[in-house]
Amino acid sequence: MVNLPGPDAQSALPSIKNSMNSTIDRENPGGGSLSPPSTLSDREKISKNNKTPETQQSNPEKTGTYSDVEQSKHIVSPGEDSESTVPQELITVLNRFYEHLDQQQYMKDFHLSESSKTHFSKLLQKLFDTPPVVTNETDDLFTILKNTAHFFRILGKKNILVLKGILDREKSSFEEIIKTFYELTSYPDVLEKEYGIVFKDEGLYDYASFFQSTMGGRLYLFRRDSTSRMVISFYAVMIIDKANSEGYNRHGIDLRPAIDSLIEEMENTGKNLHYKEEYLDKLYDLKEKYF
Repeated sequence: MVNLPGPDAQSALPSIKNSMNSTIDRENPGGGSLSPPSTLSDREKISKNNKTPETQQSNPEKTGTYSDVEQSKHIVSPGEDSESTVPQELITVLNRFYEHLDQQQYMKDFHLSESSKTHFSKLLQKLFDTPPVVTNETDDLFTILKNTAHFFRILGKKNILVLKGILDREKSSFEEIIKTFYELTSYPDVLEKEYGIVFKDEGLYDYASFFQSTMGGRLYLFRRDSTSRMVISFYAVMIIDKANSEGYNRHGIDLRPAIDSLIEEMENTGKNLHYKEEYLDKLYDLKEKYF
């Protein structure tokens, strides 16, 4: 169920706008893409070199959830060059997950009219075809409400319930599947041929910007569990960094506050992340790049 602002939202809008505008001015006083070359301080280098290593996950017992062991054989670490991974291996991982979903009773109870692969490919295409509003979100209450209910409006109540059911029951697979899809976005022709998904990098960038810089996107993340929030935020940062590097960060998002915040959150509360160290290594590299 999507939580919408209450009846006092109209009267609170001016203060909301002032707060959001103040935050934007403070975070990015010059606007535009930010990529000043610099180096980490000695303290930051020491912090990076002394991150507490996470205990490697042992082989999970097969209890009806998607096997982490099977997935990990195929996926590169977050932030690595996806060219080192064969696209077919990524397809195999994602298709196995879809086949796993089709075999689960809770999925059968939703009575989908098509396979998980076909159904969720269509949902992803709908999202790409209808991006959220990023620029001037707080100019009027209606835009704020639309962004707050973006996924509910585009996907519908039943699909939101289906996705919630998957997130509740397939938590151990969440990071792997997000990483698989992220790597597959480097092969748009493969996504189109295998899943019928047509998109541009700018579409991914709009959603990354939505989660990083809009009220509606931040509200979505705040309502998620900490693991989901950190993983989504990490890939949003990665996508915006790519936009900076390739010159299409048209919303002028400053990544520095997000990088600092995400490092702190992962260091302090990320013990359940399967790939905590890989995430942090990349974030510290980005910190060195932008600070």
